[in-house]
Amino acid sequence: MTRQSDVERERMVEMFDNLRADKYPLRDFKAIGKKMPRRIDGFNKATGHADYTMDIQLPGMLYMRFMTSPYPHAKILNIDTSKAEKLPGVRHILRHDDPEMPEAASIGQMAGFFGTDKPLPGVAHFEGEPVGAAVAADTEAIAEEALSLIEIEWEQRPFNLDVEKAAEPSAALSYPERYSDGNYWNMGILDKLIKGDVKKGFAEAEKIVEFRIVRRPHTWVGPERQCGVFRWHEDCPEVWIKQQRAHLPKYQISSWYGGVPMDKIQLHMLYQGGSFGGWTCVEWLMGPHYCAGLVAKRTRRPVKYILTRREDFYGGSMDAGVYYIKVGFKLDGTITAVDGLLYNVNAYMPVFYPALHIHENTRVPNVNSQVKSVWVNKGPMVPTRCEMLAPCLSLTLIMDHVAAELGMDPTEVALKNDGAEQHDMAWLNEEKKQRGFEIRDSLKECIEKGKAAINWDQKWHKAGTRKLPNGRMHGIGFTWTQEWGDSNGSSEVAIRIERKDGTATILSMGSDQGVNAEESYCQIVSDELGFRLEDVHYNQQVDPGFYRMCPGASTNMSINGWAVRHAARILKHKILEAVTSPTSPSQRGSFAPMLPDTKPEDLDIRDSIIFLKADPSVQIPVSDLPKQGSLSGPMTEPEAFGVRNSYVKPLFTDAYHVQEGGYSPNNPRPHFCRQAHFMEVEVDTETGEIFITRIVNTNDVGKAINPMSCNGQQYGGSIMAVSRAQFEEVVHDPATGVMLNGNLLDYKIATMKDMGPIDTILVESGMGYGPYGLCGIGEDIATVLPGLLAPAVYNAIGVWIEDFPITPDKVLKALGKI
Repeated sequence: MTRQSDVERERMVEMFDNLRADKYPLRDFKAIGKKMPRRIDGFNKATGHADYTMDIQLPGMLYMRFMTSPYPHAKILNIDTSKAEKLPGVRHILRHDDPEMPEAASIGQMAGFFGTDKPLPGVAHFEGEPVGAAVAADTEAIAEEALSLIEIEWEQRPFNLDVEKAAEPSAALSYPERYSDGNYWNMGILDKLIKGDVKKGFAEAEKIVEFRIVRRPHTWVGPERQCGVFRWHEDCPEVWIKQQRAHLPKYQISSWYGGVPMDKIQLHMLYQGGSFGGWTCVEWLMGPHYCAGLVAKRTRRPVKYILTRREDFYGGSMDAGVYYIKVGFKLDGTITAVDGLLYNVNAYMPVFYPALHIHENTRVPNVNSQVKSVWVNKGPMVPTRCEMLAPCLSLTLIMDHVAAELGMDPTEVALKNDGAEQHDMAWLNEEKKQRGFEIRDSLKECIEKGKAAINWDQKWHKAGTRKLPNGRMHGIGFTWTQEWGDSNGSSEVAIRIERKDGTATILSMGSDQGVNAEESYCQIVSDELGFRLEDVHYNQQVDPGFYRMCPGASTNMSINGWAVRHAARILKHKILEAVTSPTSPSQRGSFAPMLPDTKPEDLDIRDSIIFLKADPSVQIPVSDLPKQGSLSGPMTEPEAFGVRNSYVKPLFTDAYHVQEGGYSPNNPRPHFCRQAHFMEVEVDTETGEIFITRIVNTNDVGKAINPMSCNGQQYGGSIMAVSRAQFEEVVHDPATGVMLNGNLLDYKIATMKDMGPIDTILVESGMGYGPYGLCGIGEDIATVLPGLLAPAVYNAIGVWIEDFPITPDKVLKALGKI
């Protein structure tokens, strides 16, 4: 995490194009940036015709269910499956002691990140963990009944639920097989972010404030339960998988069962009923697929594994934990030092420090931030909507605490501290200039638009001072951070021109995340080729072999967009070459060019029509390219009227884009785009109930390829954020370690009725690193907005509540009423 010198940074900027502004953007847009009526997945989803993995039914298919642990920490000493094996309809029982059960279901990688869990372990480290046995039967009900007949002798072990107590050296080990030296497993391993000298910063401060935040575990559960299907065609696997990372499963499956050539693996990734990262990042994600594949191989029948709703509550979001924050600042709101410590529950990757966004997005000179990743006997905590939840929560409360202590408008505190990597705005503006960006103040623009929308200047007030006519207390809050979208990743895309009608088809396998990314890629191809939007199509569920798109998050456009644009520009040149040059020889010679005596640079394409720039009346519709029979054309059909004709190679191209993420020291990219959010609430001091009456989201996305998709993320992200802030918590019984609310009745989730109007505002500064100056938005709102409820409630009642979710009982307790 060491920052490079300015000289080294300049060298890196010269080496890599994706460290600077888009050098060759389009100047005119017909599809990009427009609110388009078409949504490729809209009809199927709206009518119920969309196919999800859970919908797959195959002839002779078996249903696999897993046994789960009734204890939070226990080892299987003996297992007797004889009664279950005799149950009619049971076709196979797989046990954890099976000789073909490996230690991990992939070579060094089970899901997107790590892979050290057995596909079917014999030791449970949280209640509800799939362990011991898996039953494949003719129906799901028979499999469930068979599980109840399995007899197990357990060795119960000590367990931990409290993250701070588990970090103590004397605590019992939560996961001794993996962390034998203690539950605080990342000691000295990427556990600290240190910039400047915090002691010096606190000495310079005129005021210091300290506070504690609790973020209780919450999860990713969506409408579609986790499931998958495995079928063999001789030695060729066909797999239906529910996850976001289309580029990983083939690699993983190829290492199983003694090795499977990747060209023999057929993969399906259908529509998904909710994902949000979650299962995609869990180590055990591919474990049940391994089990299903092994049983399918033995029984010669397709096997579908299914988790129950309760089993789907497998893990949670990696911001869970206890935060200790100390902030030093001047009386004018200038922050001089931040010290942050996070006791992080079961985090998969301990580098998302509580003060990370203070480092990345402000001029604060002295930062000391530490993550103690501590294993307790709960499920794994992974990125859920985003891994930036902890840094965003911390930044929100740091800025708002400073504003509250000084009685300042929090938007002024934000503007005063805006910057990057301990540098002020002058330095940041020089970075923009060096990279070829227009110099704009993104945060100021976002704040001004958001303030105007919510009428901030008239509504903001000192804490606990405004009582409404209905008797409730009025509150309003503000937060901000960067607009991110520069994760590491790769994307490979192909585009072909169809022989029959000259339309364009995008070829690359992606995953459905509900953001209408398919349409956005079509908009890019439409404008880059000069095609009508209706002449471009993309079905990301089709596996074309090699081509894969980046999994999404906030990187759909900033990575995949480059690959799509590269391919479209190469293909456009090929089209213009095809109509100006003789076609390559075939078995019956060559075709004359459709526009002789012209060069590709003399032509352009608009509305799917090729035309001569000097005389636009000279036109060739793209649909005329595939002329049939003996007619001249660069894409003659191979057969017409039963006669095989000469034809040339198809109009087809591919392209790719690879980049390291913004976290890499080899890819130094300060964030220039910002986002600002406002929340208005009413608090009933008699019941403790909180009413969120309005939300305003202002996001600088650089360039909005698909404004409706961006607005959709603002709407959906707001509902998820309110849900996390007010309702969502996975509750465990402290005496037994058993999860008490693993269902969608007791685990509360917000709906659109739980908040007032949501305003969605887009700023387009062009200061993103993606094509056309764009950056991501998909993760932002649901990640940044949850923490804002605390400042809004504080503004209403004058008392801080920083134990999330903020529920009515906590409000009443803070007011001293219970």
